[in-house]
Amino acid sequence: MGFSNKEFFVKDLVIDDEYGIISSDATIHEAAKKMKEIGIPDLVVIDKNSEKVIGVVGDFDIVQNVVAEGKDPNSLKVVDAMYVITPVTLETSVEEAFERMRELQVNVVPVVEDGKILGVCTIQDCWSYIPDQIVDEVGLIPIKNTKVVEFWFASVASILAFVLGVILPMAGIFGFFQADESELLSLFNIADIRGGMVSFYLFEARGNNFLIALADIVANNGGIWILVIIFSFLILIFGILGMFSIIYNSFIDIRYVQTGKLIRYVIPTVFVFALIFEWIFYSIALAVSVPSINYTVDVIGLIMSILSMSLMLLAIFRDYLFRASEVPKQGLLEEV
Repeated sequence: MGFSNKEFFVKDLVIDDEYGIISSDATIHEAAKKMKEIGIPDLVVIDKNSEKVIGVVGDFDIVQNVVAEGKDPNSLKVVDAMYVITPVTLETSVEEAFERMRELQVNVVPVVEDGKILGVCTIQDCWSYIPDQIVDEVGLIPIKNTKVVEFWFASVASILAFVLGVILPMAGIFGFFQADESELLSLFNIADIRGGMVSFYLFEARGNNFLIALADIVANNGGIWILVIIFSFLILIFGILGMFSIIYNSFIDIRYVQTGKLIRYVIPTVFVFALIFEWIFYSIALAVSVPSINYTVDVIGLIMSILSMSLMLLAIFRDYLFRASEVPKQGLLEEV
């Protein structure tokens, strides 16, 4: 999601003063009757003794907790069906008010001042307000619609990262390291080597007219090559997961729904680290080969791996690339 150095509060909203209240000792039948009379779906429940807000009862609560369970609405009290939510004040941030309602999956939170109810704040008020009013001011490139641009940028970047870091190395377009075939007799356990260069890819090594899976090298050499294969699979798995998590997360951002750190950061970051460790363990495996062999880095492969990791990181931290080019000239109170 985008960032903003502005914070808006419940006092910046127009508080809905068209609300209904009901005493905590009222029955469900009385609550439903009052909802029908005043034409609203939610009632703020007030303690009959202290007159403090203790919860909210909605028509959905009545349907779910009373009607669906076959309970008697004439004997059941509203406190038995209401949801308990901590009221907000005028100084509560809009984001916090939104989060309280979203966590409980409810539509209304009471607004109080000095213990007295002022009105209610709806999740629709907050949800529609946040994307329209909070402007993404953190980023390098000014654009009009940050969320849409971030979605397309992250999607294209993650797909390219997957292609460059996974698909092309698997297809043998470029690899990790290269060595002369004549020096790899013991490593491959092959007697008939015709000469030329061998390239090491994600899951195999390829030379002139032959292909050897890394699993076969493990059978002959073991040790560090097991780690090479493990990280090859991690690159494949988290390359796929990372690409889809980036696309999913950036799409969800358009709707201003926040996802967890696992989807947003961890999964795609694992792909980056797996690619780094693949290079490290590949170089170690070739360096400790007995007898020693001369090998060189596949320069194109290294460049493409760096580009793949860079694209994935840019997709992860896309919020720092783009910012809104236009800031509303009017405050919230002026607009409403």
